[in-house]
Amino acid sequence: MCNEYKIIEEFFYRNREQVKNPIIRSFLADAQNLYLVQHAILYPNDCNLKMVDETFQAHYQRVQKIKYISNLIYFFSLDFDKKKRRLQNRFLLVVDSGLMDDGIRDEESEEEGLLEKIENEQLFKGLQKLTDKQLQILEMIYVKDYSIKVIAETLQTTPQNISNLHRKALKKLHHIIRKEEI
Repeated sequence: MCNEYKIIEEFFYRNREQVKNPIIRSFLADAQNLYLVQHAILYPNDCNLKMVDETFQAHYQRVQKIKYISNLIYFFSLDFDKKKRRLQNRFLLVVDSGLMDDGIRDEESEEEGLLEKIENEQLFKGLQKLTDKQLQILEMIYVKDYSIKVIAETLQTTPQNISNLHRKALKKLHHIIRKEEI
């Protein structure tokens, strides 16, 4: 019995670098797997070695599946957060039909500009502080219901530039209104 422990101890000492591997450590943490390995060390025949090999392969596949699912959950949660943040930043302030009760008159006339449709005093003052180009882009988007591409063609610039100006105008407007609320 003492001789068997010595053989097992020598085996693990010779292979101490491999035993430090987290996958092998988790494999040996299971008492049944440890017994199979010890049995294969003491009685190294094909049957025992094959049993350890098959058990380890099953363990390794299980570890791979867990790691894969864990990574899926992690990266899907990151993507979800990014999409949610992107949507929140995209629609900072909607000056559209949803705000009828909060400052925009109900009647729609193509001749009226954005400033003429605003009833909310804070929003009106905030819009007056925007540049002419920003105001023009907001008017084309929310009053005339033009697409970014059509606005870009009208103003002879790129859709990316229009999108950036639109986002900056909304951020500036949001900042102005928040500042006036305080």
